Amino acid sequence: MNKADVIEEFRQRTDAPSRAAAARSVDAFIDIIVGTVAAGQEVRIGGLGVFDRDYRKAREARNPNTNEVVEVPGKWVMRFRPSTKVKAAVNK
Repeated sequence: MNKADVIEEFRQRTDAPSRAAAARSVDAFIDIIVGTVAAGQEVRIGGLGVFDRDYRKAREARNPNTNEVVEVPGKWVMRFRPSTKVKAAVNK
């Protein structure tokens, strides 16, 4: 399922007046999550899980083609921790 499929499913389930209205709603939802996590806060959605960010510290890696050691800089990454309800549904 891609974003277009999600928008269409959202439109059908919510009786949105148009595909454009459904797309604006989905885009707003994504923007809220990304903006909040980028600001360093977490987003908790009951029944779904928690979106937050985690810092991956700098490390050394090895290029498999040349066997050369490469420095990988530290960075922030978005993390998702599913709720127990989601875990149970996925593991059925």
